[in-house]
Amino acid sequence: MIVDIELTRQTNNRYIARALQFPDVTVEAVSRDEALARMREALLARRRAGIEIVQIAIGDDGEPTLPAWPRHAGEFPDDEAYRVMLAEIERQRSELDKGSAA
Repeated sequence: MIVDIELTRQTNNRYIARALQFPDVTVEAVSRDEALARMREALLARRRAGIEIVQIAIGDDGEPTLPAWPRHAGEFPDDEAYRVMLAEIERQRSELDKGSAA
């Protein structure tokens, strides 16, 4: 699980770390590394305690609400702009692959 952490350096050279997805989880430490280590431990303690995050559907049909874009994916297979966009994505990925292989 990836958790976003807000890390704030205080004027007294202490660090406060807050887990953005878990507003009640806050730790304080004398160094950045210690604050992150304490945060990791606090989050692991929550997991060991059986706390979990789940998603529920609240729509009328009981089905999870999907983002709009999957419903329209591939809807315009003959669209030239779509083909150009896919070609550009492929070109950028190839450049990145060449760069990481070097």
